[in-house]
Amino acid sequence: MARTSLTAICVLAAVCCAVLRCSTAFLPGRAQTVPRSEVALATAAGAAAVAGIPDAAEAFSFQGKEYFDIWFGIEPLAWAVAGFTVVAYGAILKNTALKYNKPVGKKPLKVGNFLGKDKENPEVEDYRTA
Repeated sequence: MARTSLTAICVLAAVCCAVLRCSTAFLPGRAQTVPRSEVALATAAGAAAVAGIPDAAEAFSFQGKEYFDIWFGIEPLAWAVAGFTVVAYGAILKNTALKYNKPVGKKPLKVGNFLGKDKENPEVEDYRTA
């Protein structure tokens, strides 16, 4: 069930204003002093954000006692399965990397001297004579 409150709406408006004001943060601009009204507005936006924090905690009350949903609305069994899957997949990936990534020697293998294409494949017509 969606709940909206005045503080949540004020926080949203303050965040939107901050995003619009900070969108030119890395562009050079003229130096100007900040008027007192903007300082007061920023202070009020910060106070509204602090006031909206408990509402964003998704707390609920049951029989007069307040509880917080530490599972974010997802069943604990699903969290356990997800955690096991992440750990198991990581172990499988690590074991596969250790199995197939063989260390390479310091020096490359020397297989012989260089042979030209005409000596390596004598049945193929030489491209220089054609």
